[in-house]
Amino acid sequence: MPPRRKQLEVITESAERRTRSSAERISHGINTYVRPKLNNLGLLLPPNFDCRILFDLVKSKAKVLNSNISLSFQHPVHGYVMNSLDEADVHQLRNVISETKEIVHLYLEVFHGLVEQIESVEKVVPYNFENIVSDNVEDCPEEETVALNTVEEKNLYEFGRLTDKTFSDGEESNKGWSEDEFTHGKKASDIFYGMPPIPDCPDPIVEPGPFHSLGPNDDMFVRQTYDNKQKLIFSLSLKATREKFQFKTKHSNKNRYEGYCEIENCSWRLYGKRLDPTDEFEIRTSNNVHTCSSLQIHPNHKHANEKVMGTILHEIMGKTRSKVWRPNEISRDLNALLEINVDYKQAWRAKKYAMELLLGSSEECFAKLPIYFHNLKRHNPGTIVYIQTDSEDCFECCFYAIGSMIRAFKRFCRKVIIMDGAHLKGAFKGTILHAVAMDGNNQILPLAHGICKKESGLTWTWFPENLYECVGDCQELTFVTDRADAIRVSIENVFPHAHHGLCAFHILGSIVHKFGKNDKTNMLFWRLVKAYKRNVFEELWYRFSSSRPQVAAYLCEIPRAKWTRAYSPSKRYDYMTSNSAESMNALSIDARKMPIIPLLEFFRRLSEEWCYKRRIEGGKRSTVLTEWAEKVVSKNEERTTGWSISGVSDALYEVHDFKHGGIVDMRQETCTCKYWEGIGLPCGHVIMVLKHLKKSNFGHLAIDAYKMETYRSTYEEPVYSLPEPCDWEIPADIMVLKPLIMDTRQAGTPRNRNHIPSQGEEPIIRRCSRCDSTTHNAATCPAFVPKKQKKARKTSRASGSNTKGKGKGTEGT
Repeated sequence: MPPRRKQLEVITESAERRTRSSAERISHGINTYVRPKLNNLGLLLPPNFDCRILFDLVKSKAKVLNSNISLSFQHPVHGYVMNSLDEADVHQLRNVISETKEIVHLYLEVFHGLVEQIESVEKVVPYNFENIVSDNVEDCPEEETVALNTVEEKNLYEFGRLTDKTFSDGEESNKGWSEDEFTHGKKASDIFYGMPPIPDCPDPIVEPGPFHSLGPNDDMFVRQTYDNKQKLIFSLSLKATREKFQFKTKHSNKNRYEGYCEIENCSWRLYGKRLDPTDEFEIRTSNNVHTCSSLQIHPNHKHANEKVMGTILHEIMGKTRSKVWRPNEISRDLNALLEINVDYKQAWRAKKYAMELLLGSSEECFAKLPIYFHNLKRHNPGTIVYIQTDSEDCFECCFYAIGSMIRAFKRFCRKVIIMDGAHLKGAFKGTILHAVAMDGNNQILPLAHGICKKESGLTWTWFPENLYECVGDCQELTFVTDRADAIRVSIENVFPHAHHGLCAFHILGSIVHKFGKNDKTNMLFWRLVKAYKRNVFEELWYRFSSSRPQVAAYLCEIPRAKWTRAYSPSKRYDYMTSNSAESMNALSIDARKMPIIPLLEFFRRLSEEWCYKRRIEGGKRSTVLTEWAEKVVSKNEERTTGWSISGVSDALYEVHDFKHGGIVDMRQETCTCKYWEGIGLPCGHVIMVLKHLKKSNFGHLAIDAYKMETYRSTYEEPVYSLPEPCDWEIPADIMVLKPLIMDTRQAGTPRNRNHIPSQGEEPIIRRCSRCDSTTHNAATCPAFVPKKQKKARKTSRASGSNTKGKGKGTEGT
């Protein structure tokens, strides 16, 4: 036999007012809320009810205390439907009732016998809120009685259905209630059906029970000890915040501590006493059962300070280390988790404390930096590290380069190094310096990192000196940096045989800053930068100097070998900007807020992860060239459509394109377009010659750096990880390192306070309008305005005086 369903009305205060005029209800088509004569189906709930209270009330009213029930909800007007109510649904149900102020329908499903008797119904009279459910219901007039509509075949009973007319007792109406409509409409939309008669319910009784804990180690049991009284109070505050209650202190001194729940008549208590002769505290008695209502919430929890919330946040952040936690997100998550109001500043302080618990403080990290470098060298052979301190053993700067990255660059990479720096945003401000290279797949290869106070001549000399020990000096070596004079001088002194190129993007930024933005200027500038042949450069330069003579004069101050590809004495390949190093800065934007050891460990893990992924990807590819090189060659091949070729000799060919054309010498491996020599990949002219010779493989004409065999060898040697800090080896002669002392302001654009006056301009002296003082203004003036002074001002204005004295209204009266 299928379960049965009956409808239960939930009454609210505003719905009580709407049940007073039945005639007005019928005329406007509003539902009439009814109940059987013998079985009261009306249910009045307390303002703050939870899932347990709701189920207890319904079970008691339906007299099914020992049966399994299922509650469902449907709003008759707004169409809200929720099946199988749980704690979250009951919370939403409470919001719906409080927002819409309507009588709603609950459906109760019980899995035992059916009620055979069908009772007549009468109108519901609202209950008294003083008593949860009242049995004193006024008799409904006969003309306002509404009949019960039934479908006996399905054993379904609906209450609250409004008909177009009234009926007498016992009369039935099936208008608009066909079996097909009900079975295919109601049953199709609701998986719950069948309700038993619900009896009266008693007043709700809140049974004492344990609170739900949001985290581990919240239990405070008898004989548990703490290091001191502060640790005991902190653990108690953490427990109260998690379990959503507040406590008060009854007694607190150096020998004992006693606290109790702040809700009156609640049985929760805790008593702790100091263990002589130590400072440890022990819990002597504890009653961990609350007899107060579990519905009580504390939006402004007095125990939720930054350490308590930081400890809770630390446990969450430890499980999801990859996520970047922002104060707005922390505030939202803690509000939902703890049901307390956490503003932006509280969330920021909680995050700061959680980061200290997770990563350690900045002072501790500086002290452990020599130990970290020792273990880094121990697990990664060939790693070069340096720490420079002042006379008082305070940190000045550090440098480290992983051995496997150094060997990969020297053996398999093109000899181009890109350097840049970025500001640190942690507790100790400073600057981090990067030196990166590029592999054959156009991917970043981290080479070296350094941390210093600021970018200066000394630091930019110290960093390249240590880099020289890693890579050495050769004529093929090329550096790409911004236009800082300190970098230029250091490279000229440390790497005398290397070429120093400038970032074209920084030069363009200076042009826009000085002469304004112009799209035509930007386009011509980049064509000048990327031109391969000098005659092409000169043609473009003539057009550029004719259209923008001022910008051309500015560029003449910079040697062409620094910013152009055509006049560069060494190969810059395709790297005319320092974007690769800028990408490292953007990648570490959140890591630069960490202490020094987590920051350096971030770059080590980054190198480890990149090496592993690229080694796996390299083993899967079977092509001759890398993925990036294959795409470049394919694009060059697409451009050859419509080109023609004519042979000059066995190894010399002339290719006719739509512009300048090119002469290819296959023996010397040169082309007059200079692309093959400058980039190291076959240009369109070379590809056209290979097609003419019936050859489809173009990869053998590329330099070795672009081949997959070289790419796999680049990442063949892994970057090894370090053990946990507790397992680090500590040498006996480890150096003592103190935290960084910032004696100078961090670089950046300061607020302009040194205004240079123009000719004839006099300084403005600001005075207080009350006392005529120059030390403050009227908003912070400690003096009061005298009453006579106000009268004098009125008299002065009335007499038409032209005197303009500030605070001196008596003149000119």
